Amino acid sequence: MMIDKWKLATGKVICPDIGKTGSGFFSGDRGLFVTNNHVVTRISIDGTGAIRLDYSRQIFVKTAGNTYRASLVFDENSDRPVVYDYAILRLDVAPNSYFDVANLSEISQGEEVMAIGYPLDFDEPIVSSGVISAIISRPSHINALHRIRTFLTDTLITYGNSGGPLVRASDGKVIGITAMPHEIRDEARERLLRYINLPGIEVIPPIRDLIEFILRYLTIGFNYAISIEYAISDPVFESLEGGE
Repeated sequence: MMIDKWKLATGKVICPDIGKTGSGFFSGDRGLFVTNNHVVTRISIDGTGAIRLDYSRQIFVKTAGNTYRASLVFDENSDRPVVYDYAILRLDVAPNSYFDVANLSEISQGEEVMAIGYPLDFDEPIVSSGVISAIISRPSHINALHRIRTFLTDTLITYGNSGGPLVRASDGKVIGITAMPHEIRDEARERLLRYINLPGIEVIPPIRDLIEFILRYLTIGFNYAISIEYAISDPVFESLEGGE
């Protein structure tokens, strides 16, 4: 079945040194693995207001029942991976399966799509389905001077899905990297966090526990997937695919 192939091409990304997990997928047959940049980095703001990125030095990928050490492949002089929120990993293993990339000029609103990933606490790949609700250009969440071609979808995507593939159901080809919840979900999180952290307000433990549970599992409406075009057009990706 096609879904069995997709699951073999998808993996869970684990970065124990920065306390992050996410999803990712093989693109092509050379062991290159794509995920979100924010899955493998800790982002902070330094004293000057500049964005500081600390990359994980302990990246592991769990796929097809095995766990492999992964290395990060990137050009340190390029801000592309950060701005467009993708990361390219290399695993020293031949993938059991991998995704081909769709012809992105042929993607249409209303097409059926599926997301595969490792949301929440699941250690098995979870598949969800929906449609492309819209194809939009939106500012990068890292640098608003750059705009990103983004697929808005009602496919269920939540925390832990980040980095996983958004796949066109008709042919099983990848079109995007699941990345972001819609702003509605972010706003709901911010309001709840603001409430439980109000100065002078003591939230009793059962209520705080309930709010923290809701924050963890909150799922509202639409989600975003960044077009795969930014990762596959990276010069590093192209050179590695060519075997150089």
